[in-house]
Amino acid sequence: MSQNALSSTRPVVIGDTLSFDTHPDKDEDLMECTVKWKQDGKERSAKYMVFKAKNVTAGDTDPCVPVFVQTSYYNKTFENSNGVTEFMVTSQWHYGQRDETGADRFVVLHDEENQPYQHRFIASWLINLENLVHDAASAAGYAFYADKLDELGKAYLGDYLHSYSSLVVQSGDVLLVPSKLKFFSFGNLKTIKWMQRGSERSAEYYSFSVVNATQKGQDVMFFIQKEWWQSDSTSENHISKIATKNADGQYEFKIDAKSQYGQADKTGKNRWVVYHDKERHPYQHRFVKSILHSQADSLAQAQAMAGVFGIKVIDVNLKEILDFAGGIFGDSLHTFN
Repeated sequence: MSQNALSSTRPVVIGDTLSFDTHPDKDEDLMECTVKWKQDGKERSAKYMVFKAKNVTAGDTDPCVPVFVQTSYYNKTFENSNGVTEFMVTSQWHYGQRDETGADRFVVLHDEENQPYQHRFIASWLINLENLVHDAASAAGYAFYADKLDELGKAYLGDYLHSYSSLVVQSGDVLLVPSKLKFFSFGNLKTIKWMQRGSERSAEYYSFSVVNATQKGQDVMFFIQKEWWQSDSTSENHISKIATKNADGQYEFKIDAKSQYGQADKTGKNRWVVYHDKERHPYQHRFVKSILHSQADSLAQAQAMAGVFGIKVIDVNLKEILDFAGGIFGDSLHTFN
């Protein structure tokens, strides 16, 4: 994206809280557009409310995230909202993006039976935007979009929306791991405690939601032993010794036998990754609970994060969520081939 266009601190991930003004001063900041597409050989269309939201969790200071909400869903969700309101991205949402790094990610809430290509959303929004504000685009902060209609539309061609229910991480996949600590990294550090050979053990881990560049930018929960990530470490297993940095300063971490994983069931559902000393043998739930505990101040946040690990919970408290986690993730970690 052009440096003239505001962009979010990072791609939106499940559990993020976004905010927007339900009654903005400018028409272009909240508009309805019609998305048209072909599906099963038939012409389809649906109306969506479109706006740009601020990613509160990521620390954005400006509304940078394009959001598309099918009008019927918008009316149901936000009909009683007044002024600036917040909402959380859950597993019900989908997303589109320019490439596998998560660049220019936008989010969509709609009937999951709708299957337009990504560019249908972007093109319909930009056409409406161009018709509405082209002459005053610079003043409104939309000049980049109005002048780049064809370029942006083509950038999103040929791909469907992605689900926040991640594809299964496989050996050989490349994860993009940050090299600098961000304040939104799930309350780092995490202390993992476990019993091994009759004695109590504990160790500290960093945790991130990272992009799986191989699986079209799907998000993956990633844990890494503290000593193998911190910049002042001299460990021979430090991530910098086994992964190169890309132009954005992210480690391109390739999954292989040096990594382990946990998952909700044998299908690989909601698989997540651990890079650490494999002589450590904590059960899977120790990692899952460390994330859930870090969200203890917000039950809604804890429920959303439970969904990241494949735990479906409705109308339960944090203790019940943790109990579910203990039951689902009672196995030891598995090692990638």
